[in-house]
Amino acid sequence: MSPEEGAALPPFLRGDVRKAGGPGGPLQVAPLGELRPEQEAYWQALYDLCGSRVQQSPAYARAVGESGRDVLVVMGHRGVFPLQLGSDVCTALGGDRPLLADCTGPLPLVALVAAAADATGLPVYLPLVDASLAEAGVVDAFSVWERPPNSLIDWSLDGADLWDRVTERGGSQWSRKQRLVERDGLNLSFGRSGEAAAEEVLRIDDRSWKSARGQNMRAREGQDRLYAGLIGAGVLTATFLRDGDHSVAFRLDSRVKGRLTCLKWSYDESYRRYSPGVHLLTQGLRQEWCGRGIEVVDLHGSPDSLKDLLCTDRMSRVDLWYGDPLAGARRAAERTGFDRRMRAVRDGGKGLRHAFE
Repeated sequence: MSPEEGAALPPFLRGDVRKAGGPGGPLQVAPLGELRPEQEAYWQALYDLCGSRVQQSPAYARAVGESGRDVLVVMGHRGVFPLQLGSDVCTALGGDRPLLADCTGPLPLVALVAAAADATGLPVYLPLVDASLAEAGVVDAFSVWERPPNSLIDWSLDGADLWDRVTERGGSQWSRKQRLVERDGLNLSFGRSGEAAAEEVLRIDDRSWKSARGQNMRAREGQDRLYAGLIGAGVLTATFLRDGDHSVAFRLDSRVKGRLTCLKWSYDESYRRYSPGVHLLTQGLRQEWCGRGIEVVDLHGSPDSLKDLLCTDRMSRVDLWYGDPLAGARRAAERTGFDRRMRAVRDGGKGLRHAFE
């Protein structure tokens, strides 16, 4: 970071690690790059002990930092809370479980969020978190609003019930799609990482419908650098659908204990007739993960027509906002408006692409 960039940050972030008061003792707040080795070791040990999502890990936070974003870390004796620091808001990195902690309930989160707001002078935004954390809304400084649920697959049968569920809900068209994949000899390549795999993922994403609608990784605030870094470092693995030696679709996975999260999938638009997403999330998941101790597959996101075919469970989610209530109300209006548009597309039986036309 240049001196000019540093000068634009809140004064605290140009200084050393500081302490902020909170229940259970002082909390330490620091830019990611200023954590001491023993702090990083504590974070890693806590993640190894009780982590459930890759977004809670030091490796994920480092990849966010290396993608060009400023990362702030709030650390206490029972939890770690990493955030992305923007010009007007701090945003939690951890998705539905933003706090990495060895205890449950909203109170530890309240203390760490308050410490981040105190240190930066900015509101703190926690998008798409588990609805159990809505209890934090009893604190006056918090605003809470409902968001669409997350989609999960019970993997207790190792996916043996997955294809029957797809055909029961979606009809015989999916069996015809499967026969088309088999007839034309498309094949799967599992669990790849490294720079070459990252480049393949971005090439496919650049040829997807998302690219034409400005929703691909290169068009979305450095997502290309973030995901390339995660794949390159082996934090995420990529499974590819190939036509000969040519990759035409991908699925990105992270595994933490018995939870497999499918973070992203996409395909070359010229292969749309094969419905590659369905193949990667049915035959692809079964062939790669059957018998490997997975308990649940997290489809990482709001319901859509594809997830409706696959999921067995939904996890309720909310957004939390701490600080400036007017800014929070604007963010709530923006996000709930987006959700209404997504729901209208889904209720119309259309795929996600139609929400961006």
